[in-house]
Amino acid sequence: MKNSQLVFSTDSNNQKCRKCGQLECICKIEKDTPLAGQSAKILIDRKGRKGKSMTVIEGLRVNPMHLAEIAKSIKQKLGTGGTAKNGRIEIQGEHRPKVASILQEMGVKTKNSGG
Repeated sequence: MKNSQLVFSTDSNNQKCRKCGQLECICKIEKDTPLAGQSAKILIDRKGRKGKSMTVIEGLRVNPMHLAEIAKSIKQKLGTGGTAKNGRIEIQGEHRPKVASILQEMGVKTKNSGG
């Protein structure tokens, strides 16, 4: 059986997440994971955006649903658009100091990354 493919395995190390299909994902993290004590990188990204700036928050280890809620509250406080995808929050425009203060109010340690 040279061209056979694995259909099912009982090996628990190779099981993919049913929600996102990844071997290692953050879907399994509880929604109630506290933000206090976590650290996040805040950077400005312009790549692939025709010169427009985007404030990016990386490093928060929370459930994707909770990440979307955090992004929503930050967007509301700043009065701007943005999204939460791929385990990071993207906020339209350059808002690094404001985002840092909002996250610090939530108990998150922040670190500016990049220029």
